[in-house]
Amino acid sequence: MDVAPCAFCELPHGSDLLRRDYELDFCERCAEGHAEVALRERGHTIVSREWQTRERIGSEFYTFYHFSITARPRVSLSFRASFARESTLDRMIKVFRRDLKVGDPLFDDFIYISTRDRAQVTAMLDSTGAQSTLMDLVSRFNSVFFDGGAFEVRERGTEPISPDAPAMLSVAAMLVHLERTASAMAAPAAPADPVEQD
Repeated sequence: MDVAPCAFCELPHGSDLLRRDYELDFCERCAEGHAEVALRERGHTIVSREWQTRERIGSEFYTFYHFSITARPRVSLSFRASFARESTLDRMIKVFRRDLKVGDPLFDDFIYISTRDRAQVTAMLDSTGAQSTLMDLVSRFNSVFFDGGAFEVRERGTEPISPDAPAMLSVAAMLVHLERTASAMAAPAAPADPVEQD
């Protein structure tokens, strides 16, 4: 039987006992809510915050509920970028600007990327796992921002908000992809094989 580590807790499991999503293999325990705990134990930071605001719209006051998760991998990339669902206006802007695209029409048509740190964002998006995780995050939350080595997802609504287990799993998956991207960028390139001459 093949044995592989869980992407979150890093404990070995039989391959047939691992789930696969976000292009990561992970155990059932982490899938059911332990991923956040496992990543904290490995040195990642995940902070959830909830708050309320009262806003006046016309002559009425309304209560809005806010929720954010800020996550920082133990080994991080430092870049600024925002990812959001692409709007009609974003599509029109893309015609005039050379916006960052990954080459996957599904991703490129769903997500609008705003960044000046193209090289690092491109390195992160070279992973189709990071792409699928970002698509999931953007579909769940109003906004996804990366800044100073951390990323933050936010949600706002007229009803109390709290993330479900799949949303937290998606945040955990993004941490693992960021960590892997940072490690790949830090690793020295393999030397080329010397060419033999006759």
